Amino acid sequence: MNKLTKEQEIIKLIFKDFLTHYNSRSISKPINISRVWAFKVFKNLEKREIVKSEKIGNAIIYSLNLDNPVTHKEIELILIIEAENFRRWKEEFKELEKKVNFLILFGSITRNEKTASDIDLLIVANSKKLKEIEKIIEKLQRYTSKKIHPLIQTMKDFKKDLNKKNKTIIDIIKTGIVLFGQEEFRKALK
Repeated sequence: MNKLTKEQEIIKLIFKDFLTHYNSRSISKPINISRVWAFKVFKNLEKREIVKSEKIGNAIIYSLNLDNPVTHKEIELILIIEAENFRRWKEEFKELEKKVNFLILFGSITRNEKTASDIDLLIVANSKKLKEIEKIIEKLQRYTSKKIHPLIQTMKDFKKDLNKKNKTIIDIIKTGIVLFGQEEFRKALK
């Protein structure tokens, strides 16, 4: 199993939980590190221009520096490493890889494969590919014991949901695993 470093976990959390403002104290608990360690990680990331800081009252809030192309590549690498831990599902759905902008595995299947009763997917694709994707899903359903629940959207609909801060989409982004299209996913959230 590929493990992310604490630094990568911080970058991933700030990226995926983009509606939350993080400082060294607030990020230390979900990452399971001390506030002092989180502060040191943030200072290192700031020195490398991966994050930028902003003083709000007494707190220093950190955000990703999306003007830095290195930040983009770091995010994509983190998403790829995370997806490698779900190689079985990458194999299962590889027929969709070239058809989608990106595909996110989410729900109970990402927490416990054995007890999950279904497979939840968020598929974002060009409207011209939607019928083809639906046919592939139907075919794949015949070969898996778990029910596949695809949520299929165009990029336009996905961005509309993002702008509206659609709770379901935001939760999928926070907790889901981007199996394919990490670069497109990163661009969609920029």
